[in-house]
Amino acid sequence: MSRAVILPAPGGHADITDDTTVLDRLIAQIREAGCDDITVLTRPGTDRPVKAAQIESADADADLRHLAELAFGPENGGALYLACADLVASQTTVAAVLSDSSRRSGVLVGGDDPAAAPVTCERGLVTGPGPGPNRLGGLAKVSAPHLARLRRHWPRRAGAPNDAGDAFATVLAALHARAVPVNAYRTGGLEHRQVGNTDEALATIAAFEAVDMDAWRMKNAIKHDDDFFATYAVSTWTPRLVRLSARLGWTPTPITWVSIALAVGAAAIFATGWTQTPGVDERLWYLAAAALMYFSFVFDCVDGQLARYTQNFSSFGGWLDMMADRSKEFLIYAGLAAGATASGVDAPAAWGLAIAAMATQTIRHTADTWYAVLLDTAVVRQARKRESAPPVGRAAHLGQRLGSASEQVMGAHRTPLYWIKRTIVAPVGERWLLLAVAAVAFGPQTALAALLVWQLFALGYTTAGRTLRSLAARTAALRRPDRSAHRDDGPLGKLVPRSPVGGDMTPFAATAAAVAASGAAVLAAAFDAPPWATFGLAALALVLAASVARTDHEGLLDWFIPAGLRAVELGAICAAGMAAGVAWPVLYVLLTVIALYFYDLAAGLDKAASPVARRDLGLGWPARSLIAIAAAAIAVATVPAVATVVYGALAVYVAAVFVGAVVAGTLRASREAAA
Repeated sequence: MSRAVILPAPGGHADITDDTTVLDRLIAQIREAGCDDITVLTRPGTDRPVKAAQIESADADADLRHLAELAFGPENGGALYLACADLVASQTTVAAVLSDSSRRSGVLVGGDDPAAAPVTCERGLVTGPGPGPNRLGGLAKVSAPHLARLRRHWPRRAGAPNDAGDAFATVLAALHARAVPVNAYRTGGLEHRQVGNTDEALATIAAFEAVDMDAWRMKNAIKHDDDFFATYAVSTWTPRLVRLSARLGWTPTPITWVSIALAVGAAAIFATGWTQTPGVDERLWYLAAAALMYFSFVFDCVDGQLARYTQNFSSFGGWLDMMADRSKEFLIYAGLAAGATASGVDAPAAWGLAIAAMATQTIRHTADTWYAVLLDTAVVRQARKRESAPPVGRAAHLGQRLGSASEQVMGAHRTPLYWIKRTIVAPVGERWLLLAVAAVAFGPQTALAALLVWQLFALGYTTAGRTLRSLAARTAALRRPDRSAHRDDGPLGKLVPRSPVGGDMTPFAATAAAVAASGAAVLAAAFDAPPWATFGLAALALVLAASVARTDHEGLLDWFIPAGLRAVELGAICAAGMAAGVAWPVLYVLLTVIALYFYDLAAGLDKAASPVARRDLGLGWPARSLIAIAAAAIAVATVPAVATVVYGALAVYVAAVFVGAVVAGTLRASREAAA
């Protein structure tokens, strides 16, 4: 359960009306934003009653002690919200912080209050005190995972005794000291400030009440930095749909389900529509599927726009949106593969393209996620001067120049170079557009082949640039206590001894060698090499990748490792399945289930918060790979159908574990919210 604590400030007792103070107004806003557990810290001698629990606190040091008692008490298992009693802001601004249901921590910032403490912001993160123009807004969130990291390092003394705002700044400093990324919550155009008297409070209220809130919310609901197709083919008209949905009382989650249903329909048509239908041009069916794909993408955009417009966010909704994006896309791949097979294309040529496209997208998205972690880690650590050494070597200097050039191009918003840079990496809207147009014009096999070529080019382009920029960043994204969870090693990973080979490059080198062995296994199976060669290469890939599971990952390129492990697992299972003659649809389903199971890990690192609390029943990638390889080897030696049965059973097991963990986590979150 989340808890809000309001820190004392003299301006909180300024009157707004005859019977309402700034503090009274703030309490009501926090409740309206969904947090009912509110505690107000008051200074001795303050006896004005408020509609919340009160604790007398002598000074800023005492504030910190009371915050620790409230944050780490037995009944508190959620986020901790900190507010200064003199904060005057719109309800939209308050909700921008309190409606964030993810695992992120953050603080409200703006440039409206010249009296507030200036801070430095980079990549949307508050990295510490700075010259401005960004300034603290007097409202912050410390998420439950980050509270756990602070428990043993909670500050005991504030920077300056008896300073009313010092406890707030000291908690932020503690987050920075533990290298916790602190997001910057912004509501640009809505004035907010910490006031000292009634006149300042009334002036601030008048300033944000003069804003057309409907227009402001709609402007901020539409992403200003979206991709080309979404910007010009979707967001030009979806505001009307968003307003209609809001008037009808719809919420984002049902709209996500509509998007999923439309994608299912498109995939079904792709799977069957290319067959001959008397009196009907088969391309008309694919035109219908393309239209369903377009509207599925439209509703996929609308659910997020509606959430931002109404500030109706939820952990499950954010998680569902992210998981639905990949599920729909992988379903479309399967539909195209089935349609190609129905039209006479050999199953290996059709399903092989679908598997390659799915695996490439999974590997690419994993790399994207961990590269973002690398950049955030670099920002935080360099701000603390822990890793401030200049770039070393030509590659690092080139990476630094590439980073500066990239930022310059992205800063030139909506210029030709801006759109080229955004489109060259194959964003989701453009991928769907390519699939739809190519399927209608040339058929499903060509659509999958064209997509795969683009995906591989985008993967190579981003990998080359990010490798150089990683050398310039001079930080290690996997130097973290939860590394094993994001590797998804499972119980077998705990049995692996520490590698006797030292050096920062060892984990990366071992994983890269494993990826090469896994790729060789796939090629061996594709070219009908003896099964023992395929199984041997797949087993070698597992040994190499698992050998560094318990080795410290402190290399500059170790952010590649999670993507490499996905490539190893998907490649080893695919190679073994091909060698054993596993039915192609069954092989695709197993690989897709495993890919989506790992995407849930990315959801925990990305914007959404995964409902999955435990992953031990998922076995881990080494165990899943070993089961698949063993079943394939047994099938080759005995009955071929054994491998298909085991692959199908493994897919059902992983899916059941995943769905069960999601349901359990969602129910648990509902009980905690109700409590």
